[in-house]
Amino acid sequence: MPGYPRNIFVHQPALKFLCILCSEVLRDPTQTVCGHRYCRKCLQDSVESSGTIKCKGCEVEDNYESILTIEDINSDRAILRELNEIEVRCQNDGCLWKGLYKEYCEGHESLCPFATVRCIHERCRAQMRRKDLTEHLERNCIRRPVTCQFCNDEVTYEESKSHQKQCPKYPVICQYCGRKDILREKIAIHQDLVKGDCKKKPIPCHFKDVGCDEMVDKNRIQDHNTEFIGKHILMVLNVVTTLLAQVKVMKDDSIVERLKRTINEQQKRIESLASDTQKLETKVTQVLDAKSGQSKLDNGLSVPQIKTMLDKLDSSLKELKDKQTVLHTKANTFDGVVAVLNNQVEHDENMMQTLKSERIRDRELIEGLERKIKAQDKIIAVKDVALAEQDLRIQSLEMASYDGVLLWKISDFERKRHDAISGRTTSIYSPCFYTSRHGYKMCARIYLNGDGMGKGNHVSVFFTIMKGLFDALLRWPFRQKVTLMWLDQNYREHVIDAFRPDPTSSSFKRPTQDMNIASGCPLFMPLSQLDSPRHAYVRDDVAFLKVIVDTSDLI
Repeated sequence: MPGYPRNIFVHQPALKFLCILCSEVLRDPTQTVCGHRYCRKCLQDSVESSGTIKCKGCEVEDNYESILTIEDINSDRAILRELNEIEVRCQNDGCLWKGLYKEYCEGHESLCPFATVRCIHERCRAQMRRKDLTEHLERNCIRRPVTCQFCNDEVTYEESKSHQKQCPKYPVICQYCGRKDILREKIAIHQDLVKGDCKKKPIPCHFKDVGCDEMVDKNRIQDHNTEFIGKHILMVLNVVTTLLAQVKVMKDDSIVERLKRTINEQQKRIESLASDTQKLETKVTQVLDAKSGQSKLDNGLSVPQIKTMLDKLDSSLKELKDKQTVLHTKANTFDGVVAVLNNQVEHDENMMQTLKSERIRDRELIEGLERKIKAQDKIIAVKDVALAEQDLRIQSLEMASYDGVLLWKISDFERKRHDAISGRTTSIYSPCFYTSRHGYKMCARIYLNGDGMGKGNHVSVFFTIMKGLFDALLRWPFRQKVTLMWLDQNYREHVIDAFRPDPTSSSFKRPTQDMNIASGCPLFMPLSQLDSPRHAYVRDDVAFLKVIVDTSDLI
């Protein structure tokens, strides 16, 4: 949405509160790198439509033209704090509300009963005041849901009348008996000719088989027969005439004669087939009798028996010859196999010598590759260290805040405290944080066993200015108020200390190294207080330290 209309303010708004694009009061204000302010929606729509735009403020001021991208859209919290304290009034007709800009944006604008809204149903979309929306949805909206009183299905009010015309539970009137309590889904069963219970349902006319299609009330069947007696007689006459014509055709002499001739021809054909069958049977009997007679020799053996014995001998001789041929073939095959095996043995011996030579070459090649792998492992180890540093840097950037507030979660507290007492790791640094996207870069440093005057008896907490990318554009020395808080997880009593930087201290000058010398509170909290049963400064081996930098006077 564009900005708010200017007359929302009780008093005339200053120019710094107006959007350069829509010229209205800033809604969700943002500030570009060149210092001009826009409504977030106005600037996003302009940038997203073309990818980049020229800053309108720079064009008006005839300065260099800034090219704005989506990355240049940053919230302007400073101007938002000023806007939040300005008195505004509601612009909806009939609403007399007045209050602060913050209260209007966060509450009244979305809840004002006099605001114009649309009906939530798509095909209605009527407009009304918000306070009238409930009554509209319950009583007037044509798309409001209603329940059918007959089938309990939910339909819209607009469709309720058409639904009644097809509702299966809707009571209808029987057109024959006049009953009014029959459901639409059961009317067909009620009027069924066989199983229906309608006492006045129509039945077919008695002359249906001869062509009368009338359906008649069974109490009026006699009246119907009397009224249509002439039509019924004509229907019967037509049927009788048709039957007589068909009988006359069947009695025609020419047809009978054709049927008789056909029957005689079929009878003669059957007799001829029977005669042929008899002849074939006689021939078959004669052939069988001729084969049954057998001649006998002097030795008592018949000729067929001798032939059978000779056939068996021939078969045995043939089998022996076949076996001899197979054995000869196998012997020749075995000789060939032995020769091939001898050749293969000689070939294998030569192959063994070749493989031994190749094995020596392969061993030399493997040793060379192992040396290369060791060199690559060293390179990979260096790369792993670089990647670990990059991962640490990326993690720090992900955890960084840009509103001047650091909420530092210190995990594994007991281990880190033990390291501090033993001198292994005397201090630890927090993730870095910023006063804004292009503001001061800072971090916190904590000595869990104390430092300086607090060594061995206090927890020491220090604040450190770090070297940032935009230090050249910032005001030096650093002058913002710093508040240090150790959070009580029981929400009873936080440990709080605050200080304003000393402009003459080198700790707050523009950094020339990665970070300045830390400055803060060496006697921040007694060590005995960490274990206080009334408080939960450490719970589940986790502690929380909060650092707040006052950014109210930063632009």
